[in-house]
Amino acid sequence: MEKIVSLANVELFILFLPFLSFMLYDFTQSGMIFEKYGNWLKKINPFLGKPLGLCLKCFHVWIVIIFSLIIGVSFIKFIISLGISYVILVKLFYD
Repeated sequence: MEKIVSLANVELFILFLPFLSFMLYDFTQSGMIFEKYGNWLKKINPFLGKPLGLCLKCFHVWIVIIFSLIIGVSFIKFIISLGISYVILVKLFYD
């Protein structure tokens, strides 16, 4: 069976995941489209809320995990891409 996404596209797309994570995180803030979801996250247990969108870093790790599972990335490529995309996220959106 032929893969829909080539490996080059997968590796390139993983570099864009920090921006996707930040966009989805930003959408849950006050005045944005998913504000109700963000308010719900603030009401639930922080242990569950952080990976679901309260903490950008935690949320990003889950975005990468889900994306990697959907497209079937090998474990080694998953670890490398998680590390690279995490560094991009932290350098762009944190002081």
